[in-house]
Amino acid sequence: MVTFAQLQQSTTQSLLSGADAARKLARELEQFGAETDRLRRGLSAGWSGDDATAAGTKLTEHVTGYRNAATSYGRIDQIVSTLVGEMNAAKQQLESAVSAAPSIPGRVDGNGTVYVNWEALGPQPSAAAVATAKQNAMKVAGWIRDAVTRANTADQNAAGQLSAVTGGAVPAPSTAGATVPAEGTDPAKVKEWWDGLSQQQREALIAADPKAVGGLDGVPIAVRDQANRLALTSEMDSVGGQLSAAREELSKLSPGSPHDLASRQEYQEAASRVRELDQRWDNLNSVKDQLGRTDLQGSTEKLHLIDYDSASDGKLVMSVGNPDTADNVLTFVPGMTTDVEGIGTSMDYSLRMQADAAANLPGSSTASVMWLGYDAPDGVFGAANDNAYRAAAGDLTTFQHGLRATHEGPASLNTLLGHSYGSSTVGYAASQADLRIDNLVFVASPGATVDSAGDFQGIGADHVFATRGSDDIIRHVPEWFHGNDPVDADFGGRVFPGGDGGHSDYWNPGNPAREGIADIVTGQSNQLPITLQDPSVLRPESVRP
Repeated sequence: MVTFAQLQQSTTQSLLSGADAARKLARELEQFGAETDRLRRGLSAGWSGDDATAAGTKLTEHVTGYRNAATSYGRIDQIVSTLVGEMNAAKQQLESAVSAAPSIPGRVDGNGTVYVNWEALGPQPSAAAVATAKQNAMKVAGWIRDAVTRANTADQNAAGQLSAVTGGAVPAPSTAGATVPAEGTDPAKVKEWWDGLSQQQREALIAADPKAVGGLDGVPIAVRDQANRLALTSEMDSVGGQLSAAREELSKLSPGSPHDLASRQEYQEAASRVRELDQRWDNLNSVKDQLGRTDLQGSTEKLHLIDYDSASDGKLVMSVGNPDTADNVLTFVPGMTTDVEGIGTSMDYSLRMQADAAANLPGSSTASVMWLGYDAPDGVFGAANDNAYRAAAGDLTTFQHGLRATHEGPASLNTLLGHSYGSSTVGYAASQADLRIDNLVFVASPGATVDSAGDFQGIGADHVFATRGSDDIIRHVPEWFHGNDPVDADFGGRVFPGGDGGHSDYWNPGNPAREGIADIVTGQSNQLPITLQDPSVLRPESVRP
């Protein structure tokens, strides 16, 4: 995988040298073949018998070998030369994008993240100026993505073509005894294991089992993204083939009559198999669509595929920006009815929160993770019990610990936010273990699973926040379902305005909850509005200090 930094610093001189060497070797092999063929013809003119025939056969094999090798090296020359042209074009495209950043006005950092220079717009920029700056930043970010995508496409095409030239005979790098730790291993130990591997071992493990590497908390996020994208492509090929075969098999069967139980059972099993594969196929395509989306809701950050599962409702962990390098890291846990096939709305929220945080504190980087690492309830009946969030707690804890284990440089400011049933999920996890977070946020919560803001492990009540809109139906949920309401005065948390909207309106334009969340995520909770609490309605009157 070619990163922004690699493309920016790339030089194609070694590739050109390789292409020249392949071209020279192709010519030499062609000459060897021609000379060997001349010798063969000379021998056959003055030598006969069984030995002569055997020698002629062997020389013919050599001639064929030389000519085939010459053709292969000639093809290698063509492939590498094409790659050089594409990489140079991609780098030029990237350099043009970076050089356009000052006109935003803004800059591009070493990871390819685009920042707006808000100070250059003056102390009180107009709404039009802000909108234009954001639009310009998104254009530059798009040009950067296009350049990096072009480089990666060229790289992948060349790799495939070179493999075809060699007939796939190039041996995979050896793992040299390295094995992937079991799922659930302490992320700190996973990071220690990863750091102890050679680059060859890392590449071999990714090639051998990208899904295992990509799903392991404690492996750097950029590596997980690379591995999971490989796994996604491979799984789509596999599931697509299985689905076609299953549909064909189903078409050959009859539903059977009420008296033909064997035929009916065979048909039902085949139909069930098609439905299962259809669901997996839809989930995989949904993940692919999110990775390829162009509407980034104002964000200029790259999307990272941290984890996914295509089975049933599916699971997905995707980040806007890289948590390993960000100053601020937000993890967002969505609630009831959220599944991978319909994940677009939750990703919209995650993108908006990243963009809001970036605009809230210019010069500070923020990554926003959408964590659907659990099976959210499908409806009200499932949301009325605690089964889903109890099952999610361990994985959410390990993920949060993994964010700490792989983070580079000074510790990031980590915030965990849940919406609806997702807020009960984060509350329960934080009550069971120290998640090593700095802030805990409840949005439209049916209950925090504890009695007070002081009941969470590793975090004080002054860093527990909650909001609820005045028209949110969630206020009618009795506290005996999921514990105390975090917007209640007796809970002891810090309540910030959620606007006058309903249960899914917190990320709408103009909702004050967005600014409040951005303040919390960027470490500016001292700027939160002072809210007068009315736990039955929560229609806040607020002023900024």
